[in-house]
Amino acid sequence: MVPSGEANAELRTRIRQQAAIADLSQRALETDALEALLHDTAVTVSETLDTGYCAVFERTADDDDLVLRDGVGWREGLVGTATVPDRDSHAGYTLNADGPVVVDDLHDEDRFTGVEFLASHDVRYGIGVVVGTVEQPWGVLGAYATEKADREFTDADVTFLRSAANVLANAIAAAKANGDRSETDGERNRRDETDRTERERELARFKRAVEASGHAIHMSNLDEEITYVNPAFCETTGYTAEEAIGKPPSILESGEHDDDYYRELRETVRSGEVWEAEITDRRKNGELYHAEQTIAPVTDENGEIDRFVAVQNEITERKERERDLEESEARFRMLAENLEEMVWISDTDTREVLYVNAAYERIWGRDRESLYGDPRSFLEAVHPDDRQRVERAYAAVPDEEFDEEYRIVRPNGEVRWLHVRAVPADSDDQQLRRVVGIAEDVTERTERERALEESERRYRTLVENFPNGAVGLFDEDLCYTAVGGELLNATGVAPADRVGNHVSEIYPDELVSKFEPHFHAALEGETNSFEVEYHDRHLYAHTLPVRNADDEVFAGMLVVQDVTERRKYQRQLEESNQRLEQFAYAASHDLQEPLRMVSSYLQLIDRRYADALDAEGEEFLAFAVDGAERMREMIDGLLEYSRVETQGDEFEPVDLDAVLEDVRDTLRMKIDEDDAEITLESLPRVEGDAGQLRQVFQNLFANAIDYSGEEPPRVHVAAERTGTEWTISVTDEGVGIDPVDQERIFEVFQRVHSDDSGTGIGLALCERIVERHDGEIWVDSEPGEGTTFSVTLPAVGADDS
Repeated sequence: MVPSGEANAELRTRIRQQAAIADLSQRALETDALEALLHDTAVTVSETLDTGYCAVFERTADDDDLVLRDGVGWREGLVGTATVPDRDSHAGYTLNADGPVVVDDLHDEDRFTGVEFLASHDVRYGIGVVVGTVEQPWGVLGAYATEKADREFTDADVTFLRSAANVLANAIAAAKANGDRSETDGERNRRDETDRTERERELARFKRAVEASGHAIHMSNLDEEITYVNPAFCETTGYTAEEAIGKPPSILESGEHDDDYYRELRETVRSGEVWEAEITDRRKNGELYHAEQTIAPVTDENGEIDRFVAVQNEITERKERERDLEESEARFRMLAENLEEMVWISDTDTREVLYVNAAYERIWGRDRESLYGDPRSFLEAVHPDDRQRVERAYAAVPDEEFDEEYRIVRPNGEVRWLHVRAVPADSDDQQLRRVVGIAEDVTERTERERALEESERRYRTLVENFPNGAVGLFDEDLCYTAVGGELLNATGVAPADRVGNHVSEIYPDELVSKFEPHFHAALEGETNSFEVEYHDRHLYAHTLPVRNADDEVFAGMLVVQDVTERRKYQRQLEESNQRLEQFAYAASHDLQEPLRMVSSYLQLIDRRYADALDAEGEEFLAFAVDGAERMREMIDGLLEYSRVETQGDEFEPVDLDAVLEDVRDTLRMKIDEDDAEITLESLPRVEGDAGQLRQVFQNLFANAIDYSGEEPPRVHVAAERTGTEWTISVTDEGVGIDPVDQERIFEVFQRVHSDDSGTGIGLALCERIVERHDGEIWVDSEPGEGTTFSVTLPAVGADDS
C-alpha cells in the first residue's frame, strides 16, 4: 500500500530529524567548543521542529534557579543572564519529572505557575527534556512556539529532542572530563572511550534507522559521487550498492525534467537549503518511476557543506492513480459541462460546493460563483412556498437522501420547476465522503402533467354531465376508465357497472363486432362515426383519440347521442320535403303546357300581325314574349332545384380541373364577347356529383362575368386544404355586393342587382347542391371591391392533389 500524503510527510520529517541528529553528533565528535555546540544545538532544534524558540537551561550551583545558557528567538540580552525557578517553571518542572514534559497550552497549565519568562514572549506550546541523567541532570533542553503547528507535537518530536539532549549531554560530559586535571590519563582515556562508544552507538542507531527505512536514501559528496545507498535505494532503482557507489546521481535521470530543474536543485542544496519536490527518475531497466524527493546538505565541524543526503519516497502507484483520477475527472467535467441537468459535488461536513457545472447558470439564471462563496445561497431562489420544505430536507443530507420537486424564481421573475436529487458518495477507501447531486428542469413536464390533469378533469366533467347522451373514456385494453352522461341515467345503467370492464363484457356480441374496430382505430389516431340500435334507442356514436400535450394518443373516447327523436323528425321532414318536391315538380310540370301555349300564340301574333301593329304595340308584344321566356327559365330552374336530391348522380371522385375546363368551354362565347380572363390554380379531386358541381361553378363564373362592371372581367379560382375538406374560392374584381344584400342572395327568386337579369334561382341552386355534398357556400364582398364565393367540398381520402 502506498502511504497517504500525511504519512509521507511524517516520514520525511522523521528522516530530516534523524539526519539532523547525525549531523549534530558528527559536530560533537569533531569539536571541543562546547559553547558553539550549545548554540548549534539550539539552532538545529528550532529549525528542525519549526518552532520560534529553543532554550538550553543550565542548573546553577545553588540549585535554586536555571540560567538561560543559550537559545534562539529570545529577546536580546537574555541569553546568559535570564533565569527561571528550578521547580515552579516549565524547565524546573521538567528537571524534576520522570520524562519529557509537553505543554499543550500554557494558558491551561496547572502543573506549575512560574510562567512569566515564557508568557512574556507569548509562548503557549512547548516540549522540555532533561540534559544529562535523571539522577544527575545538567539542565533542560526546551523547544517553544507561540502558534500551534499544523500537527500536534508527536512522539517522534519528543524522541528527536531527547536525542539532541543526549548529544549535548555527551559533549558536556566530554568537556568536563577534558577539564578535570585530577584524573589520570588512564581514567581520561576510559572516559573518552565511553563517550566515543556512546556516540558510535548513536550513529549506529541512526544507520540502522536508515538501513531499515522503506525510503530510498543515498548520500553524495561535493563531486557529485554517490558515497552511500541503503537497501531501499537498491530495491527502488535496480542498482546494487557496488553499481551505484562512485557514480553520479545523474544515472537516475529520466529526461522528463529540463536543465532548469536540475540547475535549481543544485543551486538550492549547495546554498545550504533543503530541496523538496516530486521527481521522475529511471530505474536501471529503463522503467520510469515517480518519487517525492528531499535532498538536504550536511555540514562539517566548521559549518561547511561536505555532502548531501537524498531521500526518495516512491509514489508511482499514487501518481498513476492520480493520473487515472485526473482523466476520470476530465471525462466527468467534459460530460457534466455539456449536460442539460445541473450537477454538483459538495463536502459532507462543511457543505462547501466543490464543483457545479454550467447548467446551474442556465437553469437558475445565477452565477455559479455565488455557490462557491456561499453553499446555501441557492435557497434564496427557492419559491417562498417551498423554501421551508427544501431547507428541512437539505439539512438532513447526508443522513437522508434528498429527493424533492420544488419551484425556483429566476432573477427575471420566471418560475421554474426542478426535480433535485442528492446522495452521499464514498471513495473506494471510504476515507473521502462527498455529496453528489443532480437537478433537472422539469417545468415543461410539470406543466404538461398539470395540463393533462386539467384536461382529464374537463373530460370527466363532460363525461359525468354530457346532455342527451353518454361519454366513455377507454384505455388501450378497451376497458372503460370513466363513463357518464344523461343517457345512462335515462336507461338505468350505473356508471360503476361500466368502469374497469372490457367492452365485450358490456355489450351484445353483434354490437361489439360493429364498433370494436372503431375503438382500436381511435387508439391509432383515427376518428369515426356510426349509428347503432341499442335498448330500443337510435344512437349516433362517435369514436375519437384523446391526446396529451405532446400530441400522443393515450386514450380513446366514445361519444353517444340519443337521436331517436331526431331521426323521427328527420323522417317526417324527409317525407314533407318529398311531398314538397313532388308538389314543386308537379306544379312546374303542369305550368309548362299553358306556358308553351302562351309562347306559341305570342310568336304566331308576332309573325302574322307584326306589320299591323304600331310601335307601341310592337313594344307590348316584345314585353309579353320576354316575360314568357323568363317564366320558362324560372320554371326550368325550379325543376332543377326540386330535383337536386332525387335526380343527382352517386358521389365519386371528381377532378375539379376537368370540371372547370368543361365550364370554360360551355361559357366560351360569353368569355370571348366580354374579353374575360379566368385563371385557375391547380385544383384537387373531391368526392361528389360531377354534373351538379359543374352547375355550381358555371353559375359562379357567369355571375362573375355578368357583374364585372365597366372593366373586362377578371376571375381567379384557388383551392386550400383544411382537414378533410377543400375550400374552393372564385374571386372577381366586379361591382361587389352590398352587405345588406349578402344574407338573402341564396334565397329562391332573390335578385340583388337592378338589371333584373337572371331568374333568382342560380345561387339558391348552388347552395342546395353544396349542402347535398355536406359543404358550405358563403360570400365575401364589398361594393366596388369585387366578390369572392367560397365552397367547401369533401376531400378524396388522403389525396391532396
